[in-house]
Amino acid sequence: MNEDEFSEWYHRMLDENKIVDIRYSVKGMPVYRGMAMFIIREMQRYLEGMLEENGHEPVYFPVVIPEDTLSKEGEHIKGFEDQVYWVTHAGQNLLERKLALRPTSETSMYELFSLWVRTHNDLPLKIHESVSVYRYETKHTRPLIRSREFLWNEGHTAFATKEEALKNIEEIKVIYKKLIEGLLCIPVMVNQRPDWDKFPGAEYTIAFETLMPDGKTLQVATVHNLGQHFSKVFNITYENEKGEKNLVWQTSYGPGFGRLLAAVICVHGDEKGLVMPPKISPTQAVIIPVLFKNVDGTAIIDYVKKIEEKLASQGVRVKVDYSDEHPGAKYYKWERQGVPLRIEAGPRDLKEGKVVIVRRDTGEKKSVPLAELDLAKTFSEIEESMRTKAKKKLDERKFKVKTMQELAKHAGEGIVEAGWCGEKDCVKPIDEAGTILSISNEEHECAVCGGRGKKITVAKTY
Repeated sequence: MNEDEFSEWYHRMLDENKIVDIRYSVKGMPVYRGMAMFIIREMQRYLEGMLEENGHEPVYFPVVIPEDTLSKEGEHIKGFEDQVYWVTHAGQNLLERKLALRPTSETSMYELFSLWVRTHNDLPLKIHESVSVYRYETKHTRPLIRSREFLWNEGHTAFATKEEALKNIEEIKVIYKKLIEGLLCIPVMVNQRPDWDKFPGAEYTIAFETLMPDGKTLQVATVHNLGQHFSKVFNITYENEKGEKNLVWQTSYGPGFGRLLAAVICVHGDEKGLVMPPKISPTQAVIIPVLFKNVDGTAIIDYVKKIEEKLASQGVRVKVDYSDEHPGAKYYKWERQGVPLRIEAGPRDLKEGKVVIVRRDTGEKKSVPLAELDLAKTFSEIEESMRTKAKKKLDERKFKVKTMQELAKHAGEGIVEAGWCGEKDCVKPIDEAGTILSISNEEHECAVCGGRGKKITVAKTY
């Protein structure tokens, strides 16, 4: 699917399935509708549950940050200075201090960290919040993918030792993979970003990325090792058992819920429409009564109600389509919405005490006795099938190249593994072809000059 085809398909999916409405009068700030909010809330509950089980305290910080607080750390504010929304007035009154709408929360939180942390007994400190953040994105906005207001969860920590902070990063990587690859069935690549592309103020940044149908990568989550950079600026210290004062070690991290939703739509979708992982689908199964003219449908409707009650008792989010549309139109409508299972019940099914179930992900159709109808196993099979299919599509679009010509050809098609010698003269043509996602210590011949270099991964990105 080329970029134009993908863009047309993507916007059609958002519109036809009432996911977001981009007609709000502030550009880059879409309205999230019912389906979007249901899925985002499922992601949020799943993630927050894992974070709190890991010892994170839920918090909510104010949306505004005073200018002097935001600008305390020079490298950090420099990374956001062109994207900050400023509040300067209250009514007709000029504020004494300019207030920034939260672009991220390190600075606002860490002022409080310096008050909350006094001794080693106050550590570790781990908090998280699910909020909106605001950044004046100057590039072309795209709903859910590149917005000026977006929903995310952000976690922030303080530890007594570097080892504890690094252990926390590994734990968060596991949690995020459970969210993305487990709940959402989306394969991700976990890359340490090059130094020039790290979060402002971090020692290094780890990015979670997936591949979209047009060959570009989408970053859906990041984890930052902050070291002692912010603790020095905000004087976050603790007193150890010996009475000595030490700076804490910190990490921060967050996935974007809008981008995760976009990835679900795009990674799993097909020419018919959406394909929803069962756990996050607003409707997990839809029942279609198959009625015929000149045939009394009362018995079929009673049978359908019996099916509905059985599934509801199993905790399945189920709907019955009683509309007057013909079956084909109903099939199309629910396939477009990505409902994992369609259940058909007609006169023959009633007579035999069976139902027909149809999987959205594969189109597989089979007849099942009503007495044996239990969808838990089928949902698990759907999830595993979706993971396998998505991983296969990702792996098929990974390329290993040796020359710059090959790199330029494949950078718009998927993930490219190549080499770079580290020289500035050689990075320019690579940057023109795509973005360097990671640099490893593995030796690899430079794609530009042929000299000794390191292995890099390159792709076009959103």
